[in-house]
Amino acid sequence: MTTAVDKLTRALEGLIALLLFGMFSMIATLVLLRYVFATTIIGGNEATIVAFIYTTAIGASIGIARDEHIAISYFVEKFSADKQQFLQKVRLVLLALVNAAIAYFAFAWISRTGGFLMPTLGVPQMLAQISVPLSGILSTMYCLVRLLR
Repeated sequence: MTTAVDKLTRALEGLIALLLFGMFSMIATLVLLRYVFATTIIGGNEATIVAFIYTTAIGASIGIARDEHIAISYFVEKFSADKQQFLQKVRLVLLALVNAAIAYFAFAWISRTGGFLMPTLGVPQMLAQISVPLSGILSTMYCLVRLLR
């Protein structure tokens, strides 16, 4: 199971790299077009924002997988190794519960608002909104995998 999770993590990191490259390319192109040729790509800004949303959502779950998420560990480091390990498990359980709740409630939110169209691209907002439950599901999975290791 560990190798499958590691492969998934590497694939997600590759996707983030691809999205970041796409964002950089789109922004550079949009700047060039705007200031040199006084034109633009219709929907370019929205596409860049959607790519940014996905890099953030997927990156948050990878942060949990690598234990690089935001944490203040000053007080935890004062405890013994056994208590630190116990608190690490409690933290992972709480993270899993919060992310599972986010994923659960995001589906209801998407069902109510996901059908509205993005103004410029003309695609349903669901395209961007699905990143929220995706992040919650991936983060919950990574928490559970780390608990089982």
